[in-house]
Amino acid sequence: MGSWRELLFLYLILLNILTLTVSQPDFLSYKVSGSGKYSTNSTYQTNLETLLSSLSSRTDSYGFYNSSFGENPDKVYAIVLCRGDVELHTCRSCINNATMKLPQLLPNYKGAIGWYDNCMLHYSDEFINSILAAYPSHFMIRTDKNASSVNDFNQALRSLLDGLRSKAASGGARRKFATNNTAGPDFQTIYGLMQCTPDLSEIDCNNCLQLTVQQIPHYFGGKTGGTISTPSCTLRYENYQFFTDIPADAPPATSENFNAVFPVEIRHHSVSSHGLVEGDAYMRALFSHSVWSALVL
Repeated sequence: MGSWRELLFLYLILLNILTLTVSQPDFLSYKVSGSGKYSTNSTYQTNLETLLSSLSSRTDSYGFYNSSFGENPDKVYAIVLCRGDVELHTCRSCINNATMKLPQLLPNYKGAIGWYDNCMLHYSDEFINSILAAYPSHFMIRTDKNASSVNDFNQALRSLLDGLRSKAASGGARRKFATNNTAGPDFQTIYGLMQCTPDLSEIDCNNCLQLTVQQIPHYFGGKTGGTISTPSCTLRYENYQFFTDIPADAPPATSENFNAVFPVEIRHHSVSSHGLVEGDAYMRALFSHSVWSALVL
């Protein structure tokens, strides 16, 4: 009798674990961030699991948290960022889903990143806090609809995004987030959102968002909705309102010089069957050259 009860108990536990695993929503995109792998049951795996288990509960109402755990060479760094307009319980639920699912989808990789609509999780064996990272990146066309007048649409969109970029970059040390809308052609309204991880400086946030804006014509070609995300910033625009009221911001941080915004030319890159952007190596070289050029000008 006791053996039967034990088997039933184990069955219920396994069923619960399976249900939790299956019920986790799919990422918009997830990718390896770095090239290293760790061994199963290694110190790095223990440190990673310990760090991931703490992220959801430690994220505050501003929706951002970064931390590390362990000692070199097995130290793990992690960043979580929720969209600036989501409530805390939604934010924490999203982070919890991400920390459970990402290591399952990319097992034994020391570095990985995953994006949901409401949050992002990024972990690595390399220091990632307060560093502008433009790759790996995620591009998503959200509609098959093309603007009836592409030039007029792009002009209105660019004006909207320029304002959002400035507002997001100059946000406080706890939240760099901005939303707004503008009139587009044919009596439509264009809605936009921009956000950076708030550990970035004002100039780095501005540069990251500038980079994403310059990729829109190459990846979206007149589409009326799209998303571009990197480890450091994200951009989204639609022809419908997809965001809600913004929680109160922290006091703004000290302003910094915007003169180092760099010109960037982005080429179209194909996406592999594994979801990895094959042009990331080119992006890395291009981005490094652009940053260096900005610093020496």
